[in-house]
Amino acid sequence: MPSDKTEVRAAGQSLLQRVESVMDGVDWAQFLTLTRMLRKVKRVFVTGAGRSGLVARMFGMRLMHAGLTAYVTGETITPAAGKGDLLVAISCTGATGYTDYLAQRARQFGAKVVVITSEADSALARDADYVVLVPTTAEDIVTRAAVFEHAAGLCLDAVFDVISEKLKLDVAAFQARHANLE
Repeated sequence: MPSDKTEVRAAGQSLLQRVESVMDGVDWAQFLTLTRMLRKVKRVFVTGAGRSGLVARMFGMRLMHAGLTAYVTGETITPAAGKGDLLVAISCTGATGYTDYLAQRARQFGAKVVVITSEADSALARDADYVVLVPTTAEDIVTRAAVFEHAAGLCLDAVFDVISEKLKLDVAAFQARHANLE
C-alpha cells in the first residue's frame, strides 16, 4: 500500500506533466501580441475571479515591477478605466459572470480587452478585443482549472520576462519597485 507521501508526490508529478503538456500546446505568438499590446497602452487593469483572480493579481504585480502602470480591479485605489487602457481578464472557462461583466464595462468605457482563457468560444472571449488561449483539455474540471492557472501563470511570467528585456529592466530597477513594507 503506497504511503501518503508517495500519493502526494505522484499527484504532483501528474499535475506537472499536465502543465507541461499544455505549455507545449501554447501558441506563443498570441502571448507575444499581448506583450506588444501591454507596451503600447497607458494603463493595464487585471481581473479574474477565484484562483484566476490570483493569477491576475500576480501578473499585475509583475507589470508594476516592469515599470508599467497596472491596477487590480476592485481595489479601493484603482482608478476609472477608459480610452487608451487595457483590461486583461483571466478565466479558465470564460463563463465567470463577474469577469465577463468587467470586460463588458471596460469596453463600454473605451478600454481594450484581452481575455486569457481555455475556451475560445465562451461569452468572455466574445466580449474581448483579443483572445489568448491556454489550451487545457483535462476532463476533470477541478484538475483542468488547476492546470490552467499554473500554465497561465507561467505564460504570463514569460510575458514579464520579455517585457523586462525589451525595457532593459535591470536588477536595481526591479528591486527599487519591489515591495519594501513587508
